[in-house]
Amino acid sequence: MNRSIKILLVLIAVFVTLALAVTVLSLTVFVPELTSDKEECVTDSVIAHLPIRANLHFSGFPKGPVLNETVSFVYVLAPSVDLKVNVSEGIVLPEGFVFVENNLPTNRSTLSKDKRYQFNATIKAVKTGKWTIYASPGVYVDAYVFEDRKGVLRIQEVPFATQPAYIAQRIGNVSKEQQDALADTAKDWLSGYDAIEYEKEEFNCSTLSLAWHPGYGCEMFGYSNSTLYDKYYFVIDEDLHTNETMVRNVYRWAYQTPSGYQQKPVCEEITTKGSENSE
Repeated sequence: MNRSIKILLVLIAVFVTLALAVTVLSLTVFVPELTSDKEECVTDSVIAHLPIRANLHFSGFPKGPVLNETVSFVYVLAPSVDLKVNVSEGIVLPEGFVFVENNLPTNRSTLSKDKRYQFNATIKAVKTGKWTIYASPGVYVDAYVFEDRKGVLRIQEVPFATQPAYIAQRIGNVSKEQQDALADTAKDWLSGYDAIEYEKEEFNCSTLSLAWHPGYGCEMFGYSNSTLYDKYYFVIDEDLHTNETMVRNVYRWAYQTPSGYQQKPVCEEITTKGSENSE
């Protein structure tokens, strides 16, 4: 083999090694240290879509636990903006399940944009029946628990969760009547939250999911004295049996703060619970 061919083969081997290294790094799930100081975050302009995507990965899926048996899962969060959130409140268990162990942080922390965080948990089935586990935001697990045989797990996640609202609308358009009803639901929630009364409000709603747990995403801009005061993003459920809607998650960008006007406020989740499962 002549010298030029040997050199070419060495260069090819180096290129392949570098390509594999880059691929491995891009697939790595990051679990960096969580930060809690707003000043340390790189903030973003407010965006018109759900600011974080969630996934649940169960061991043994799609089989579920027998009564009094445990099952483990990984809770994955991928924020597209810096986001203040209490991760431990993101998993809402029904009365048919209890936590056995988990590493969900209980303090309010900031998840950094464009990184993936994973948290482990083990839960135990303590009652038979059909139960719904909620993972914030927009992930539903219908769990069927039996006494004498393996159960069944069905998982629904929000598709296009980190895409712009106009793409999410391809799943299903929101009519003016629907948007008005969703806006009323959001405003009722804000009233209970003791938010200020805005001079003007603008709503833009999209369908996030049309599966067995229909969901909607609504962004709201609140203006006071002709100035943008707050921006909210609501994740809202619809009960197919009662046709009632319910706020699941609320994200807020506060432009007007006691310390002054914020051009690029950090997104903060101000609720994760708001369902019967959390009682």
